[in-house]
This record gives sequence, structure tokens and C-alpha cells, in this order.
Amino acid sequence: MKLQDRLPEGVTVRGRFYKLDLDFRNVLRMIDTLARDDLTPDARDWLALKCIMRRPRHAQETLLAVRALLFPDAQKNPSQGKITDFKQDAGLIVAAFMQTYKINLYRERLHWIEFQTLLAGLPEGSRYTEVLGIRMRPMPKPTKWNAEERAWLAKAKAELAVHLTEEERERSLNNSLRGVAESLLALAGKGGGTNG
Repeated sequence: MKLQDRLPEGVTVRGRFYKLDLDFRNVLRMIDTLARDDLTPDARDWLALKCIMRRPRHAQETLLAVRALLFPDAQKNPSQGKITDFKQDAGLIVAAFMQTYKINLYRERLHWIEFQTLLAGLPEGSRYTEVLGIRMRPMPKPTKWNAEERAWLAKAKAELAVHLTEEERERSLNNSLRGVAESLLALAGKGGGTNG
């Protein structure tokens, strides 16, 4: 999105413009609905769209357009682990917005893109950014001098880790297994080429 562009207010599907209410709360409700596994896919898509529009039409196509609009970078780093959770970190995010921007997220309306931009731009100095820093910090290689630092970091990472749902854990395991299988196939292909 360019700096001179206005925040989008909807999507065009099948030549028709559909107005959306993209307040961050509505988008978070939509995300929660899409994560539900107690609904049929059609019902889940329709209810997810109902969070951001009055009368959902062409649910699958509209949802694809909404995802492209709101989550354009969703597939860029699929291997990167989940570093934040809007439920688990809600209090930290609210406090960080108050501390940094003087915005009370319980009262203010913010467009999803504006919310995401401000969230990504939070400077160091809030508990939220401190927690993210610990979650993302790589574990240093062991040396004879850093045992205490490694122990502290391992404990902090365990205490502050994002709690994954059963479905997220399963998806992560499947992605890991797929990566291992692809690596083995690549090695087998290289080995097969040298022997033949």
C-alpha cells in the first residue's frame, strides 16, 4: 500500500463493490471464526464474512479478496513460528498502544491496516516488544562462558511462549515433517543422479 493511498473500504468481486467494516475488532472476530473447526467450511466462510459485512455474497471469492487485501504477506514466511497471539498478548498490546500512541484499544476504532501498521511500529520500551524480543531471540551456541545466559533465555522463552492450539501444533508438525521429507527426496535425487 502506498502512503498516498486511502485505507481500503471494501473489495470488488464479480464486478461489484462490497463495503466492509474493517475495524480491527471485526477482523479479529473474522480470524477467530475462520479458525473454528465445529462448522462446515461454507458456514465458517459465511459467518467469517458476516463479521465484516452486512450481507455476505459469493463467500469463497469474497473471502479470497478479503485475505489478499488484509493479509498480503501471509505466505511470505510460512516456516517462521508464531510470535504473537492476539488473545494471549491482548493486555500487553493494549498497554503498548496506550504507552506509545495514547490510544485506548478498548474504546478507539482503528482500521485493520492502521492497527497492523501501528502494532508493527511499536518501539522498544514496552513489555510487549520485550516479550517479542525474547520469543524471537535465537539461542546462542553453548560456550563455557554463557551457560547462565542460555539457562535464563530457555526459561524466559518457555514462560513467554505462544500457546498453540492442537490444530496449530498439528499443522506445525506436518510442515516440519514435509520439510524433512522434501530434504530427503532432494538428497535421494542427488544420490540417484551420481549412481546412475
